[in-house]
Amino acid sequence: MSFVQVADGLAIVDEILRIRRGERRGPNGRPDVEVDWRALSPWVVENDQVRIFPLARSEGDDPDERMPALRRELEMAFVHFYGGDGFHAESPLDPDEGYGRVLSREELVSFPRAVWRVQDYAFTLVHAVDPHASDATTLALHIFPAEWRWPVLGNADTKRAASHRRRIEKQVRDANASWTWPEDAGE
Repeated sequence: MSFVQVADGLAIVDEILRIRRGERRGPNGRPDVEVDWRALSPWVVENDQVRIFPLARSEGDDPDERMPALRRELEMAFVHFYGGDGFHAESPLDPDEGYGRVLSREELVSFPRAVWRVQDYAFTLVHAVDPHASDATTLALHIFPAEWRWPVLGNADTKRAASHRRRIEKQVRDANASWTWPEDAGE
């Protein structure tokens, strides 16, 4: 049995929140809100608008249940920091709509229970089977545009709104959630 954790999902989401709030300054002293994904983790997978951060990999038996424990720990932290204990701001991820439909095409250990929001990004934890090792599983943080889960409400009868809706639907339809564990991760 081997278990390796290469990134801290909570730290990644916290940093994205700080960046998008404008708490980071650029060289000119002005707020810099562009996320440099590679700076957050050298193993990030960038599939168009989807960002996948490998967090952990488990191979073989997991008698200590380290992978499920890590997933539960992160979910509880996300509920606490991004939902506020008694006020839960997480939303269910529907397997028939949006990014949930994209994830339904993948071989998952279990479908994500919730999705959270940080500014204009949505994120969820994905526990999946490693396609290159039948006895291995991975845990990854998937980040995607929040509009894929929470459409912008407005006057849906305008041509502009209809065009925007079609563009978002195409983005979701073309989204790619597949990735492979980086060979150099955890070395």
